[in-house]
Amino acid sequence: MFGRVPTSPKRVGEYRAIVGNEAIDELERLARPFAGARVLHLSVTAFGTGVAEMLNAVVPLMYDLGIHCEWQVVRGAEDFTAANKAIYDALGGKFADWTAEMHETWLRYNDLNAEFFDEHYDLIVVHDPQPVGLISAVERLGKRPLGKHWIWHSHLDLSEAQPDVWDMLRPSAERYDAVVFDMAEYARADIRAPLVAVIHPAIDPLHPKNMIKVSDETVRTVLGRFDVDPDRPLISQVSPFDQRHDPLGLIDVYRQVRMEVPGLQLVLVALMTTTDPQARTYFELATERAGDEKDIHVLSSLNDLGNLEVNVLQRAAQVVVQRYSGKGFAIMASEAMWKERPVVAARVSGIPAQIVDGRTGYVVDDDKGFVERIVHLLKNPGMADEMGRRAKEHVRHNFLVTRQIKDYLTLFNGLTTGGA
Repeated sequence: MFGRVPTSPKRVGEYRAIVGNEAIDELERLARPFAGARVLHLSVTAFGTGVAEMLNAVVPLMYDLGIHCEWQVVRGAEDFTAANKAIYDALGGKFADWTAEMHETWLRYNDLNAEFFDEHYDLIVVHDPQPVGLISAVERLGKRPLGKHWIWHSHLDLSEAQPDVWDMLRPSAERYDAVVFDMAEYARADIRAPLVAVIHPAIDPLHPKNMIKVSDETVRTVLGRFDVDPDRPLISQVSPFDQRHDPLGLIDVYRQVRMEVPGLQLVLVALMTTTDPQARTYFELATERAGDEKDIHVLSSLNDLGNLEVNVLQRAAQVVVQRYSGKGFAIMASEAMWKERPVVAARVSGIPAQIVDGRTGYVVDDDKGFVERIVHLLKNPGMADEMGRRAKEHVRHNFLVTRQIKDYLTLFNGLTTGGA
């Protein structure tokens, strides 16, 4: 087949204390018709993406529910790198110089993976846009019976996809039994799939960066490692470093807020990989913008900053900020809300779906809004704490992985009319 991805075992029962017996009982009921059914989740990579993080929770939990659930990664080649990036950018609304050679490479890539398709599955969920053509390649080879029901979960906002690239993918996309989007607004109006569904992203509350309890001693120890004073106010942002997440703009906002809140500290955590030159460039620009100000801390996930540290640097902040201005769902807002932090974020894409404005955080339109709302929360800590408590409950009911699995199982039941 392709390349199987090992996952650490997870137990659905461990989530009962978090989401309640009723929610877990419903998962077990929905999973019952699929006892022993073979379900394959297929992605482009096994690490470093939101899809990979999601599958690290969804796959073992489905398995624990009695489903024979696997995660595999499609095979690639060095010559597919340029086409791979171009597809992702173009579908997400960026311009990509799509060439005939890239089109040919994409077809060859899907044909290659279709050759490896040699096992039967009751349900196949294809994540990421690059292997969408696999279903067409499998059909050309006469292997479609090996996959009984096919689902494409796109995870991208396709509403402004580049026409030539979308036109290339669309015939294959419409061969799927269902196409899933993270939000209804992400769907293409011209797609003619048999079923179009919406499944919001979610977080795993038992992932180390989201774990419920971190001792005060641990918080103070971690903050001390990064020279952050636990006794002075703090705002933080944990995000990739690029133009869409605007770490430079947040430094400017911080300086305005500090005029109203003396002693304020800022922590910027750059989530980056060794192969991301753009992130390195923005990290250097942010460090330069911060200058020698000791209360601005620009940190990188490449420098001894793991899940525990990310957890603490969100949890210790009086306010968490998300300057994201792109087209993704930005589930990191829910990560901070789960830690009982009010979030101030830009009014874009999936942010308003996560934050109930004025109740679990604030959604703003410009720098003035960021400054005013952050100052307001810092000057009213009791209100900020209450908002944080409401934020956690909002995430508990709407943005945890148990709800995401419920949505998948509901979709599976709909496709199979109650059984696999």
